[in-house]
Amino acid sequence: MGRRRAGKSWVLTRFSQSVGGIYYQATNRTETKQLAALSRIIGTHFDDAALLRGVALPDWESLFQYLTDRAAGAPLLLVLDEFPYLAAAAPTLPSIIQAAWDHHSPGTRLKLVLSGSHITAMQRLEHADQPLYGRRTGRLVFPPFTHEYTGAFVPAYSARDQLVASSIFGGLPGHLALLDPHRGLAANVMRQMLTPAGRLFDEAQHMLDAFLGDADIHYSIIQAIANGDHTWSKITNRLGKRSGSISRPMRWLEEMQVVSRMVPITEASPQRSKRTRYRITDPYVAFWHRFVAPLLATGEVSVGAPEQLWHERIAPRLDDYMGAPFEDICRSWAGRTARFPFRPSRLGAWWDANSRNELDVAAVGVDGDILVGECKWGRVDEADLDTLRARAPLLVADLPSSQPVRRVHYALFSGTDTWSSGVAALIAGDVLGFSSADLTAR
Repeated sequence: MGRRRAGKSWVLTRFSQSVGGIYYQATNRTETKQLAALSRIIGTHFDDAALLRGVALPDWESLFQYLTDRAAGAPLLLVLDEFPYLAAAAPTLPSIIQAAWDHHSPGTRLKLVLSGSHITAMQRLEHADQPLYGRRTGRLVFPPFTHEYTGAFVPAYSARDQLVASSIFGGLPGHLALLDPHRGLAANVMRQMLTPAGRLFDEAQHMLDAFLGDADIHYSIIQAIANGDHTWSKITNRLGKRSGSISRPMRWLEEMQVVSRMVPITEASPQRSKRTRYRITDPYVAFWHRFVAPLLATGEVSVGAPEQLWHERIAPRLDDYMGAPFEDICRSWAGRTARFPFRPSRLGAWWDANSRNELDVAAVGVDGDILVGECKWGRVDEADLDTLRARAPLLVADLPSSQPVRRVHYALFSGTDTWSSGVAALIAGDVLGFSSADLTAR
């Protein structure tokens, strides 16, 4: 399972072809039409004259009996992509699969793959009260690419521009594949987001429509977070809604991996934390709601040239926007790099109860090491290091007393690769310094 444009269908179709399997992508159609369409595909695969003439298999039980019979001697793969559409059209299908699997699985070589973009629906298939509970033999999640892979799509970009591209287009392969490597960053944004013909011009505006009949409150929550309202109270105030009225939509957005919760790494009970913050998971969605949505709302995108919109409405505010995604990039990279002085057991961010003191990167090791880091999209100077040194004791004080601290490490991340002379000298010693080139290296 995984979000749309994550590359599931691309991988599954090619894998199915490579092993001589059957691939079917469900659509939002009736059960009868779905059964007929899949019957024709099966007929083509087995060169079955009746099925090719449009004589569909009469029901799902017959379809699975047909396939299990065919798979008695040789392995046979069946991929049902976008399975939630199929299950919605045929609510009894999971039970039919359960019965077919329980009855035929010992003697058949049929392999079944269920895939879907509706993450909550796919997860629900595995709940204890569902027919397919306990019958999964494997699970594959298609996450977005991490930011390091942006360079594979635009190799001529500088490391800094690769970070910006990742923070605008996100990590979905289907979005990154739209980038023209022969065009600059601004040209790609203008082409894909600031013209009505662009593939990403309004995708974020309709990304939930296939899953929800009425998604107004969900889009409003996303808009609020994208514009800087990261706490529960600020979101409810922005929407003018009572807390209870947004609880379920927020939970759904979290389950669908559109929104994620952040708590300080020192929290012992993250689910009950009063210091929770919310963020948009996909940088493309955050960027679109921050910059493109207002242009659509005012009609500017219809009357202004893309070049004008970029240079007047986006470029002057881009450095300010990059602060939050750059912090995400640094934390993500820190969790994978081998250049840390210790292996973190917990890694994230930290802030105090009043949000007056914050650490962009905070890591705790099992042997008493901690690391505190500052992420600067601009120039890094001595004041940033002074801030880290002042806030490190606050993080230590917020840790449980059972976790003694042996050593504190300091890290500075720069998006411009510019350091004051004082910081540059310290980086050669006890202070870790990481540049955009470090962050984009694979």
